[in-house]
Amino acid sequence: MQNRKRLLLNPMSLRATLLLAVLAYAGVGYAQAWHESFETAQPSWSDAGGDGRYRILQHQRIQGEAHADRGCEWLQLEAEPGSHVFLAHDVGRPAIIEELSPSVWVKSDRPGLQFAIRIALPRTADPKTGRPLTTVISGPTYTDSGRWQQLQLRGIPLLLTRQVRILRMQYGSRVDDREAYVDAVLLNVYGGQGAMNLWIDDLEVAGHAAQQAGQTVQLLSTQESPDSASSVIQAGLTPVRLPPVSVQPPPAAPPRHVVRLDRSELLVDDRPMLPRVIQHRGEPLDVLKRIGFNAVWLDRLPAAELFEEADRLGLWLICPPPRPGPTGMADIGPQYDSVLAWDLGDDLTAADLEATQRWAEQVREADHRGNRPLICRPRTDLRGFSRSANLLLIDRRPLGTSLEMADYSTWVRQQPRLASLGTPLWTTVQTQPNESLRRQLMALEPGYAPPTAVSPEQIRLLAYTAIVSGSRGLVFTSDSPLDASDPGTQQRAMSLELLNLELELIEPWAAAGSFIATAEATDPEVSGAVLCADRAKLLLPLWFSPGAQYVPSQSAANTLSLVAPGVPEATSAFELTPNGVRPLKHQRVAGGMRVTLDEFGLTTQILLAQDPVIVDAVHRRAAQIGPRAAELQRQLAVMKLHSVQTLAGQLAPRTKVAQQASWFDAARKNLQTCDSQLAAGDAPGAALSAQRAGRSLRLIERAYWDAAVKGIVTPAACPGAMSFETLPCHWRLVDRLAHGRFGPNRIDGGDFEDMGTMMRAGWQHILHPAPTVQTAVDLVPQAAHGGRLGVRMTVTPTEPKKPPAAIENPPILFSSPAVQVEAGQLVCIHGWVRVVTDITASTDGLLVVDSLSGECLADRIGKTKGWRQFALYRVAPQSGPMCVTFAMSGLGQAWLDDVAIQVVESGGQ
Repeated sequence: MQNRKRLLLNPMSLRATLLLAVLAYAGVGYAQAWHESFETAQPSWSDAGGDGRYRILQHQRIQGEAHADRGCEWLQLEAEPGSHVFLAHDVGRPAIIEELSPSVWVKSDRPGLQFAIRIALPRTADPKTGRPLTTVISGPTYTDSGRWQQLQLRGIPLLLTRQVRILRMQYGSRVDDREAYVDAVLLNVYGGQGAMNLWIDDLEVAGHAAQQAGQTVQLLSTQESPDSASSVIQAGLTPVRLPPVSVQPPPAAPPRHVVRLDRSELLVDDRPMLPRVIQHRGEPLDVLKRIGFNAVWLDRLPAAELFEEADRLGLWLICPPPRPGPTGMADIGPQYDSVLAWDLGDDLTAADLEATQRWAEQVREADHRGNRPLICRPRTDLRGFSRSANLLLIDRRPLGTSLEMADYSTWVRQQPRLASLGTPLWTTVQTQPNESLRRQLMALEPGYAPPTAVSPEQIRLLAYTAIVSGSRGLVFTSDSPLDASDPGTQQRAMSLELLNLELELIEPWAAAGSFIATAEATDPEVSGAVLCADRAKLLLPLWFSPGAQYVPSQSAANTLSLVAPGVPEATSAFELTPNGVRPLKHQRVAGGMRVTLDEFGLTTQILLAQDPVIVDAVHRRAAQIGPRAAELQRQLAVMKLHSVQTLAGQLAPRTKVAQQASWFDAARKNLQTCDSQLAAGDAPGAALSAQRAGRSLRLIERAYWDAAVKGIVTPAACPGAMSFETLPCHWRLVDRLAHGRFGPNRIDGGDFEDMGTMMRAGWQHILHPAPTVQTAVDLVPQAAHGGRLGVRMTVTPTEPKKPPAAIENPPILFSSPAVQVEAGQLVCIHGWVRVVTDITASTDGLLVVDSLSGECLADRIGKTKGWRQFALYRVAPQSGPMCVTFAMSGLGQAWLDDVAIQVVESGGQ
């Protein structure tokens, strides 16, 4: 009896007993190292699948390229767009203990590969398969392309604990991580589209304690007596003491809908969803529901009444999570079940990264109602924020700027390369002019009311561009309520309702489709993307006419053909619109299937399918929404006719448009036909007639705009040239300049002849250091436009053979001294630039940005033919300092000389 008590009470013996208990409970053997050196001939890594199309071209063990010894494993992979391609390697079944630390040496000609482990939870069954539930824990990423780099995963027990919290949100409290073990080590070898090579060597698992079968574990409550514990010890079993059992309140009812991310897809009750989100500006939620949105973005956590209204209407909300109280963050309960995603903040920079990471961890621990994603909008460091948030919102508003729509599409495609591999991105869709443009217009003409909406064609073009470029959600920006009664707001609301009908029709492809190919068109301004989902493909052609971000051209053709690659022989083609499904002419040709549209304007949807069930389902849905879509198209065409007539009357004294009368006649006749077809119940015909009327009116708008910008280097020079609606303002500015006189140059050193003068004046350059680029700013004779010297700005890759595909921030910012201006003064910023080589890894080229209007109205300059003058006319909205900045946004070289800032004074001064 004394010996028994000594065993239970002696501290040293107790520690030993507890250690034995833990080992017995975990069922592990002694920790040791496990190693694979890849010296034998047989490859051991296996293909574990991916989310895009790929081919393993070569896979073998080779000699002479190894990290250590002689042998290593080599693969050559060719991949199409996706986010992961996994290779797996068996390492036994090491238990999850602190010492566990797998590592591997890899070399590749592409960065972005990621090391991971797959962990099995033998005490938890996967509800889909009945087998042990598995989860993947991601580790470090390969960055040193062309060189051997070790990837090692540490702290696995803590990472598993965090992962289990997430799994319990999805599967409930039954998720049990006891006896967890590593099922396999993984390499995500997807490094981007195209071919790549990968070498693997020296796979090692430190702390490899194999999971043992047949262990007997008896669990004891601390309420049991010492005698009970003693009898267990004497019986050869190891006691594990548990805390007293507490009575828990009954669990809350599960959420009505399960929201989760599956790779890049947002699933609601296991069905893919394309979020069509509108920023809330105080409107009743039923107005937004009627316009067709399925989610609403709020800047702050709303009152309980708004949650109840959203729940009643079936609208999802995106908003900031509740803030912690004095005692920490309370559990997020069922009152927030209508939240689709939690917003962690916007306009975030690297300075916000640590706080955002902490905030994300708190929210995940408090949100027990499901696996709802976290979203944020970073301005910089997309890779850092993608480690904290599940989704990133990218925000760029190209309408009324110098960024061409084709370049905007490229920019959207580039952004995933700046984030962690596989992070889904949502995209903003601009519905109103940029605020900086509105401020400039109001400063130019006090009392002037700038337009409150952009054109319906531009909104549609932006939304479809985002989808074909890989966006998995659309957030429509809005600065004012959508229930206002002014014509601009009414047009905006109808445009968005019509677009939502179209997007709802193609949701299966927009929400879950994978990009598989680009379709070539007979018109070089048309670009087509093929998306595959739900046993069918969708071809989305877009018309990217130059200047469409200012004023879209007619963007129409009577006959347009596209060749879609990878389409099976038995596939049929149908034009898909909210007004019906119409068979299209198609034929097999070299390279795929040629589809011919008899009439095409701006955008359309082409369904490529073999299954008649899919075609019939889409046709039924189109028939349901067709009458409303036709009526909306008719109302928009009528509103456009009235507005174009009004503005054409103001512009006609300045510009003669020879075919204006015939175009107006065509528009009116098509609207009359539209009315007759609507009365007869012919919704498809009525919609087509309304579209034809809109095309005639676009011809008039574009003709007036082309004439207005003909005499200026770039539309970015004048705020009034940014749209058709602002052209009267543009011509009044032209008159003001014609009768004004230019004052003296307000900045010193703009001739760049003397470094001392420049430094005393306040010229400065700011470098954004990045490991992938080298930068230089210097004065050289060859950069001189006038005089002896000019400024040369150079950005080159650190590794010339492996230049970065995308650069997040301009590596060079070169800024003028600040000059003082008074409110209402008209300022001219001008100079000469020469962009010697194409600026790559960015769509912005050399940016000329004035501080009065910001980047939205910047002049973007690509490779020039010799020297090119720039001139920006701006009005100071308020008194204060201003400057001009030259930003090298990517790789290349630019020369700069003879920069001046002058105030344009009225002729009477």
